Amino acid sequence: MKKIISSLPVQIRAAVELLPEGRMKKKNLKRIIICGMGGSGISGELLQGLYPHLQIISNKDYSIPGFIDKNTLSIIISYSGNTEETVSNYKILLRRGTTTAVISSDGWLLKRKSNLKIEIPKGLPPRGAIGYLFTPLPFILYKFHLIERNPQPQLLKLARFLEKKKAAIEKKAKGLAAQSWDKFLIIYADSKLFFPVARRWQCQLNENSKLLAHINLIPEMCHNEIVGLGRPAALNRKTDIIFLNDPAAHPRNRLRVKILKKIMKKKFSRITEITPQGQNGLQRLFWTIMLGDFFSYYCAAAAGIDPMPVKRIDYLKKELSEIR
Repeated sequence: MKKIISSLPVQIRAAVELLPEGRMKKKNLKRIIICGMGGSGISGELLQGLYPHLQIISNKDYSIPGFIDKNTLSIIISYSGNTEETVSNYKILLRRGTTTAVISSDGWLLKRKSNLKIEIPKGLPPRGAIGYLFTPLPFILYKFHLIERNPQPQLLKLARFLEKKKAAIEKKAKGLAAQSWDKFLIIYADSKLFFPVARRWQCQLNENSKLLAHINLIPEMCHNEIVGLGRPAALNRKTDIIFLNDPAAHPRNRLRVKILKKIMKKKFSRITEITPQGQNGLQRLFWTIMLGDFFSYYCAAAAGIDPMPVKRIDYLKKELSEIR
């Protein structure tokens, strides 16, 4: 898993090479729906935050909203190509007449018709293929005339940035894991852009570290969760708080973080703030993603846990496959 996490810059560069040249015939596309689950689906949430001026829906269910029609670009992401919910989405979207792009390494979806297919390398756990799964997304927007600037140069710059920062990111993650590997982690994001990153941290801790973690968004948690902090009291000494601070967050949200820290210091022994590096939102997102991925790996290592197997997911899929 450590080698897979380290390969993120390589994945991004390799994914850029996979992208077909040219652009599609311009259509009257009014919205984008991105369908994907788990390690495949997180990329759609990241894209939502990076392009807030576009109507992007991240869909994580069997059903499709009723307003999705032929004027929609649907992007279907499934690393395996066989994800049950995503296959269901594809069938519905095909009937609706949407323009369809598929990102996959294999399986049922890769064999089905679509307006654009991007085949990525096999052999990785889906959560370990985020470079391959995310990189095509901005390009697909460009290819279908939903953005006008070709994102390839920016993506290659991102790969160089992460390669340069990788050793320092890993060192920071290792230090963070040394203090929090056996704790219940509550992770807060102070912007909508960074909330999917908090979800990525949560999912990586779940799958790699076999740890439960909780996430929430500021300012929303200030209207409910703030009241429940500290109970049940038995959890306080086993709980660490992590703030993922977006440098571009609303100033009032930054103020909220300062006030929240005052409240939390009365209940929790360790509060950590993560302020990402990077020249733009894309770089800061992936700097923080890489930090969280390494963090989850070192939490697993400290506990003597193999981060690769996800036996409960495998068991659930097996049980589901036997009932149709």
